[in-house]
Amino acid sequence: MAARLGGFLRRVLPWVVAFGLMGLLVQRVGSAAIGDAFARADVLYLIVATLLCTAVNFSLDAYSLSRAISWFNAPLAFSQLAPVKASAYLVGILNYNVASGGIALWIARRCRVPFLEAMSTMLFVNAVDALLLTGMMALGIPVLREPVGAAVATISVVVAVGFVAQYAFWRVGDRIPGLAKIWGWPIFASFRKAHLAEYAKLGVMRLAFLSVFIANYWLAVRAFHLEIPLRQIIAAVPVISFVGIVPVTVAGLGTVQAATIYLFQEFASEASLLALSLGVTVVMTVLRALLGLPFFATVSGELLRGAEEPVVVNREP
Repeated sequence: MAARLGGFLRRVLPWVVAFGLMGLLVQRVGSAAIGDAFARADVLYLIVATLLCTAVNFSLDAYSLSRAISWFNAPLAFSQLAPVKASAYLVGILNYNVASGGIALWIARRCRVPFLEAMSTMLFVNAVDALLLTGMMALGIPVLREPVGAAVATISVVVAVGFVAQYAFWRVGDRIPGLAKIWGWPIFASFRKAHLAEYAKLGVMRLAFLSVFIANYWLAVRAFHLEIPLRQIIAAVPVISFVGIVPVTVAGLGTVQAATIYLFQEFASEASLLALSLGVTVVMTVLRALLGLPFFATVSGELLRGAEEPVVVNREP
């Protein structure tokens, strides 16, 4: 009973917090003011710009993941993975972890590799994204207002030390008494195989992905006719993205809008900034959903047809 209640709360609380935060923000800013901000915006410009950026980012996302899978699991072409990644965008609207697990399951069945090793590759890509996001936030410290700048500096130091420590561990961990068993866990297979070359190659691809995302935000600012300096956008968007991935609300709803208002408050009204953030979130979410919709039935059917096939979930290196 307690376990079921805990699971229910984990599913429901993010929605409650998200809608609670959004309710407070709308009440604070005023729905009429938000409507006026949308009325002044060039919505068609926003949709077209986001459509182009979404198409480019989808290609970069699927291609970089296909390269990582080819390095650590088995050869896989972009064309094979693209429909699966598109379908994951649709699922990821509600639950990012389920979407990632679905991709890992597809990799395990398609490439005939253990599920945990496929999941390890997904985690590796996420780790590289986190490193890049932290690095971009660190570069923006001179522009960020306090106490955000100090918080980013602390996070950057912790992440940098953590990266060096974990990289050293995967090189020598099998020789450390008491830790060798952890070193050999299948869920860490990709980290054991990865060298600096893999981090660098994937980092370049994922940096392009993050750069297009920032460009999308800059174009959205133009669509809402706001005068926010480009350097401020480059510095703040990684922080907004970081806030969005903290698992407090669903897809960062509420927390992302609050961060946007706080970081750009010197350059526009709260109503304009809330409208901007909502516009970017809604348009991007809808376009990603439409991207995944044509492939969802096929990919889901492929996974269901393979449900009777055994999937190896553990294998010693």
